Amino acid sequence: MYRDVGILEVLGNETRRRILELLAKGPRYLLQLSRELNVSQQAILKHINVLMQAGLIRSYESKVGSLGPSRKYYELVKPISMTVTVFRGFSEIEFYEIDGEVPKSVEEALKDVEEAIRGEDIRDELLSKAKMLVQEIDDELRRIRKREKALLNAKYRILRLIYESLRRLEADSLGGLEERE
Repeated sequence: MYRDVGILEVLGNETRRRILELLAKGPRYLLQLSRELNVSQQAILKHINVLMQAGLIRSYESKVGSLGPSRKYYELVKPISMTVTVFRGFSEIEFYEIDGEVPKSVEEALKDVEEAIRGEDIRDELLSKAKMLVQEIDDELRRIRKREKALLNAKYRILRLIYESLRRLEADSLGGLEERE
């Protein structure tokens, strides 16, 4: 996990978010991005530079056919996730690189899928198994997010009560000072 409010400025721009969405689907070259987003190549290049400086994308060159010129492609550097939580008395912006351990409950099924794909043994049953695995992961993420929302709600209520209590104490103490004067 890392914190960097500067990345919010980068992601605060709709065109940059749209570029990231396209690159999440696969590498693209400048003209492709320009056409798909209906934005000038010059503007796309400026946004690409910002995304590269933020470390979100990188470029590489690839030849188009044996006689064609090489093209500069852009792709995502690594998967990340961002969480923004803001309420009175609390704010948190977190960025996570998506890496690390895989839960043991899905590790074995994931290994089966990885081995089959490496061996190019892509059959309907394998694709079905992979699809079911993704569905199980999505279901678990929904349960986790629901639990997270409930915990954040509890945290919000506690902090709100503390804030209101402190405000009353401050008002009472100010009232006491005014009476003495």
